[in-house]
Amino acid sequence: MFRWLTRMTPTPRLVILSVFIGVIGGLGAKLFLVLIHLVETYFLTPVTGYVMLSVVQAHALGHVVTHSWLWWIPVATTVGGLISGWLVYTFAPEAEGHGTDAAVKTFHRTGGRMRMRVPFIKTVASAITIGSGGSAGREGPTAQIAAGIGAIVGELLKLSDDERRWLVLMGMAAGLSAIFKSPLGTAIFAVEILYSRMAFEGAALVYTMISAAVGYTIIGLFDGFTPLFILPPTVGVGSPVDIIWFALLGVVAGGFGAVMPWMFYGMRDLFRDWKIPNHIKPAIGGAILGLMAIALPMLLGGGYGYMQFALAGGAGLGLWMLFVLSVGKMLALSLTVGSGGSGGVFAPSLYVGAMMGAAFGVILHHFGLHGIPITALAVVGMAAFFAGAARVPIAALVMVIEMTGGYHLIMPTMLAVAISFMVQFYLTRHAKYPTLYEAQVPTPAESPVHRGEFYHAAAELLRREQVTLDRDILSAELQHSLERGEGIPLSRRKEHLYSLQVPPGSSVVGREVRSLGLSDLQVLIVGIIRGDGDIVPHGGTTMQVGDGLLVASDPEHIDAFRLLLKPRASSEMPGSPTALSGEQDLGIIETNPGQAGNDKPKPKPKPGD
Repeated sequence: MFRWLTRMTPTPRLVILSVFIGVIGGLGAKLFLVLIHLVETYFLTPVTGYVMLSVVQAHALGHVVTHSWLWWIPVATTVGGLISGWLVYTFAPEAEGHGTDAAVKTFHRTGGRMRMRVPFIKTVASAITIGSGGSAGREGPTAQIAAGIGAIVGELLKLSDDERRWLVLMGMAAGLSAIFKSPLGTAIFAVEILYSRMAFEGAALVYTMISAAVGYTIIGLFDGFTPLFILPPTVGVGSPVDIIWFALLGVVAGGFGAVMPWMFYGMRDLFRDWKIPNHIKPAIGGAILGLMAIALPMLLGGGYGYMQFALAGGAGLGLWMLFVLSVGKMLALSLTVGSGGSGGVFAPSLYVGAMMGAAFGVILHHFGLHGIPITALAVVGMAAFFAGAARVPIAALVMVIEMTGGYHLIMPTMLAVAISFMVQFYLTRHAKYPTLYEAQVPTPAESPVHRGEFYHAAAELLRREQVTLDRDILSAELQHSLERGEGIPLSRRKEHLYSLQVPPGSSVVGREVRSLGLSDLQVLIVGIIRGDGDIVPHGGTTMQVGDGLLVASDPEHIDAFRLLLKPRASSEMPGSPTALSGEQDLGIIETNPGQAGNDKPKPKPKPGD
């Protein structure tokens, strides 16, 4: 039916597909918002008596709504987490967590491929998580949903890996544009979020701009073309001296941005280490969040209404409450998504930044500095905090300005965003989790997408003898590639070579290679490093604890094999590739025809042999 598309040259084909993905992304975002509203209306409110405030409602009220203690909230958040956990871990475990990170991983690691069921499971699970009160954002699920549609289109048309990856970025831009009404910002976000060091996938930008514009147009037909938030008409910078305080706010935002990934992934790791079934972990996270929300229901959901209160100058929220809400939202997000619930991190990050900026403004007013509107500081705080925590300064700047319509605040926002990015980068330079997006890589040179190109270019230069390269340096670089889990691309094949290790308690220990179902997994064990020697495996080779495996597989299927290797008692722990020990050579495993019938390691040759 669409064979005419495959006969086109790439550029016009991608232009047509970017329009199509934009339409699908916009419609998908609208459907997702409707599902969230249905869960809120027919589950959260009847059970708890709590009504999520929209931006329009908050603007009309003009003051913070006070609540009595809502004792039934833990019931809603726990049940929502239980249903979401069952859906995700039963049908599509890769749909857990914040979907933007999954979309980034799809770009870097799987060649733009995603199982067809993932977008649909993500849609339902995220709507239940957020609609039942889970403290998560809409953007992550929407990004993964729309990116998943792009991946499905790429699969149906049998496109190249490069085009599939760009379809994922188009989908991400379209979905986010529809959610946040920020076409330019989300087009930039889709190509900036891939890297953590001021790098972009620039070649895809023209296509993400088209898909984002179309997605924005589609949602505008339903909800209008006004910004997401409502600002007073006269907010601006009163004096050039005020720039000092916006710069200081950037420093504060960078400090908060360094704490956020530590808290989020620390909570995620605690839940992963907990030896209980994954299916019920989101329910436990939801229960703890629910107990917090009995007294602080403002922490539930995306919190758009309370962000509007902060943008209206605090609307009666005192300094202490603003601080509690900013820190409490980080904890609430970590409990919801870190436990395995399905939701995004962008909206909660905006919430933290808005409350933090408003609190900073209240402090300045306490010291008699009344010339700087709290509204302006809240807007700048939103952009500065997310720019640091997620390492997306340009996208954060443009998105927040578009979402609020605060174009007159672009100059102080630029300054605060740049400072926040640098402060956060410095504070997290040795951190285990430096950013909110774990799947980011520092630069294109360190992306598996481009490393294959670099390897092939280097190999071609070496083949032509245009350059020389020390063998130890080359071996070390290949070793580092294996340690990073990227694998080494094999010439003229889509497979990569990976290094993995059999951990204690793994389900493969004691089993023969022929019983592992490697053909179904599309995996080939090339060699086994055991002790000081190596084995060329055959069907009867028995796996042992500590075996180092050299595995050939394509990036789409290697994760399934990693899952097979995980310990039985901690199947939720992520499989991690390990380096080959000692001086074992990366790509050279000598075969011994006479060894096929036994598993004794062949000793390594001594120097001089």
